[in-house]
Amino acid sequence: MTLRARVLLMSAVAQRRGTLRRAFQTRAGFPHGVERPGTDLTREAGESGRRLEETVRERTAELEAANAKLSRSLEQLHATQAQLLFADRLIALGRIAAGVGHEINNPLAFILSNLEYIHQELQQKEQLPERERQEVLEALAETRDGAERIRLIVRDLQTLSRSEDVGSGPSDVGAVVRTAAKMAMHELRHRARLVVECDGVPPVQGNGSRLGQVFLNLLLNAAQAIVPGQVEVNEVRVVAREAMPGRVAVEVRDTGCGISPEHRERIFDPFFTTKPLGVGTGLGLAVCHGIVTSLGGTLTVESAPGQGSIFRVTLPVAGAFAQPPRQLDAAV
Repeated sequence: MTLRARVLLMSAVAQRRGTLRRAFQTRAGFPHGVERPGTDLTREAGESGRRLEETVRERTAELEAANAKLSRSLEQLHATQAQLLFADRLIALGRIAAGVGHEINNPLAFILSNLEYIHQELQQKEQLPERERQEVLEALAETRDGAERIRLIVRDLQTLSRSEDVGSGPSDVGAVVRTAAKMAMHELRHRARLVVECDGVPPVQGNGSRLGQVFLNLLLNAAQAIVPGQVEVNEVRVVAREAMPGRVAVEVRDTGCGISPEHRERIFDPFFTTKPLGVGTGLGLAVCHGIVTSLGGTLTVESAPGQGSIFRVTLPVAGAFAQPPRQLDAAV
């Protein structure tokens, strides 16, 4: 290649490089003929990176503050819920206090009477005839039975008023319902016959204390829906059965006044009550609904004015007692 040809080739390459540089600058938004030094690009990239890091730090701090506030609110909500549950138990205790006092006073009266009789007999006579000896033994047996009744009443009260839940495990529905029925009997005995059919069902997964609170509230509500004085025509029936594989249903049925449709829609709302001021707080059924749902169950109601009510509680069977679903035999 001659020298002239080489000069022409180098000139063409330089022109092509200039054309490419101008096209790149135009595409990047720089005016023709203005070149941007590499140091400016590096400096601006660093500043953009720092601004981005600062923005990320600010957003992270805001998110951490919001998360901490949410955690505190959740802790306060849990504490309020626990206080609400215990307050409802105390309300239930207040509703049955008069009846429990009566239940305790009855056995206590004949305990004291029998002890006085035994004391006098033993002081007056060194050796008792057989007939009087039998009377003393009978008095001692009655005293023992009365003391046992008081012990059971106090135990039931302690179970209901326990402020701390002891965890969840297998619970005997029949035993829980019978304990609640004894606590509610002072409200029921002058209003309706009580029938309990809760045998033969598997244990449910739950907490005996909390379930007792549920059934006590349902029984007290059933009693208060019935006018006193007509025991022979009114009934409160508690029936437990296996509703479906892995579930137990407990129904509390009454022959009371029933619930109107507009009230039935709000029956589980907190603080909703149809009772006179000072009689009901509107917390009982709302708390019952919360307890049952927290245990993985449901609480529903069927009612109509003048036709009584059915409150249905469904609960999961305790894991160790759950039966696997039956499989249909294949057709041969």
